[in-house]
Amino acid sequence: MVDLSRPSPSRVYDYLIGGACNFAVDREWAERAIEQMPWLRAAARSNRMFLRRAVFACAEAGVRQYLDLGSGIPTGESVHQMARRVLPDSRVVYVDNEEVAVAHSMLTLAGIAGVGIVEADMRHVGAVLRAPVTRRLLDFDEPIGLLMTASLYYLPDADEVAAMVAHYKALLAPGSHVVLSHATLDRRRRDMLELGAVLEMTKSLTSSATARSREWIAALLDGLEVLDPGLVYTSSWRPESLRQEGDTPWHDSMLAAVARKE
Repeated sequence: MVDLSRPSPSRVYDYLIGGACNFAVDREWAERAIEQMPWLRAAARSNRMFLRRAVFACAEAGVRQYLDLGSGIPTGESVHQMARRVLPDSRVVYVDNEEVAVAHSMLTLAGIAGVGIVEADMRHVGAVLRAPVTRRLLDFDEPIGLLMTASLYYLPDADEVAAMVAHYKALLAPGSHVVLSHATLDRRRRDMLELGAVLEMTKSLTSSATARSREWIAALLDGLEVLDPGLVYTSSWRPESLRQEGDTPWHDSMLAAVARKE
């Protein structure tokens, strides 16, 4: 039974990036958050555009299979569609534990070969890997794109998150790529105060969000080759067009990177 009394992160994100799988409670929460942080919608869309560019980079490096942790609700162009623009035989396993996200994924992905959804908490690595869909679609002896975008900050225990990421990394074959984005409060600016207020608001969601430092986020990539331009704000990761520095504040809320396992 879907709880419509509380907004969920995946449905709020879906609304912010222009999706249609959300409810009034999610839209109302998002609009209140936008009042606090007017650039919130732009931040969400910047993260989605980063994901697209990152998947293209992985596919161009020859990665044909992806594990998308905390995938949320399929909306717009999904990961398998992004990857298949470059490599048509790409395979994707989406992982989420939010009921609406899983149900909508099952409906959307039904009948698409090489794509599936696992209903599981991403922290339960064994359950994710033992799932029949994962075992059928992914070969961990070959390079995998491990995607963790806008998902890790909904896990409250920093040590648990770091251990989980290390576990997944250890399982990856050489040539695999790790793609991540994470909210940060490193910048001491008014817009960071606004972000802090919105993070406080997330306590009313089904899962609350936590921003973390650049150093903590960077440490998740230890042992990997971080690709150029390094750990940067989402809009600065290989942008498709030039942007005047300082013309928008929203890129200063989410750090992002792509790294390769040697």
